[in-house]
Amino acid sequence: MKKSLVLLMTAAFLFAGSAYAEEVVLFDFEEGLQGWEIPDWAFEKPDMVQNEIDISSDYASHGDSSMIMDVDFTGGRWTGAIVEIMQYYDWTDYGTLAVDIYLPKDAPMGLRAKMILTVGDSWKWVEMSRTYALKPGAWTTISADLKPGSIDWRRIQVDESFRKDVRKIDVRIESNNRPAYTGKLYIDNVRVIE
Repeated sequence: MKKSLVLLMTAAFLFAGSAYAEEVVLFDFEEGLQGWEIPDWAFEKPDMVQNEIDISSDYASHGDSSMIMDVDFTGGRWTGAIVEIMQYYDWTDYGTLAVDIYLPKDAPMGLRAKMILTVGDSWKWVEMSRTYALKPGAWTTISADLKPGSIDWRRIQVDESFRKDVRKIDVRIESNNRPAYTGKLYIDNVRVIE
């Protein structure tokens, strides 16, 4: 009886383990910024309010560090803060792209975030079709479907060529008229999932 129970529990554990999708962490900021930067054009736009980025051990969703971004959302108009990495990716084996964002507990409600990809030979800028609300004092996971037919991306037909030729990943935090917030936010654990 005990042997049968042990075998049954082992089989259940192995089956449950195989049900989990494989994650590949692309950036966890344990070894610095790893190529992430604020794009030059963002410093020239008055509605882009990121000041600088660095590495921090204050908060992390994966490992011991994350990217910290200084922002200055003034309120009263739409403003955004953006960071990006330019690298070539072939994600044909993966179905989801995700990133974690932490907003300190003293930040106001109302900030939102999304990811943006640049894809293909034409370097097409493709925004997510929705934004995620950031909750002060908590990590928020932003995720988007990469599979053919996905409706998570605006103004593009998502197919195999879309996820086979990704050239940039951007993360943008937004304030749509409200709120005003001058402070820090944290980005970590950029990953793809089967």
